[in-house]
Amino acid sequence: MQAMTKYGSAAGPYSRRTEAPRKAPPGLDRPCAAWRKASFRGSTLVETLVMMLVAGIVFLTVMDGMTLFTRLQTQRARALASAVRRGGGYTRVVSLVGDADSILCPAAGRLELYRNGRLSALSHVDSVLVYRCGGFCDTLLGGVSALRLAEYDAVPDTVEIGFGVGFTAKLPVMSASRQYRMALDEIENGYGYEE
Repeated sequence: MQAMTKYGSAAGPYSRRTEAPRKAPPGLDRPCAAWRKASFRGSTLVETLVMMLVAGIVFLTVMDGMTLFTRLQTQRARALASAVRRGGGYTRVVSLVGDADSILCPAAGRLELYRNGRLSALSHVDSVLVYRCGGFCDTLLGGVSALRLAEYDAVPDTVEIGFGVGFTAKLPVMSASRQYRMALDEIENGYGYEE
């Protein structure tokens, strides 16, 4: 039996084609053969639906976790900003009291601070401590329950700021004349006078 060529004539001993058929380069036909032999397993509709359900639950859980994490970070940032503002206000109060030449208490919950001939005031208004100097007004501290000046003879006068949580800050008032007297006393003690 004679084999047919692609041109439709029989390939026999007297056919026009005398050369041997070309072979593919080594290794080129093997992947194609392996690809044809490989079989892919499909999935059923039920398996696809279960996989989509599980993926959806995991996705929702991750997104809820991210939402909770974002809320926690926002809450922490607000608390940190509040603490920084409170610390800044407290530092300003300490600076105002420490730099004052003299402090008077004309009324309950109000202090007048004099420094270099300028008048400024600290007032306790609706649980906040308000600073006023001329036309400038600023809120320094929140949660304040009391503001008063305690006057002493032997020790420096003290500004007491009570907070609603039961804490009272006591800031000593070092007036310029008192500081001058204390500096003079230290100088006098250094000479060692004999009596």
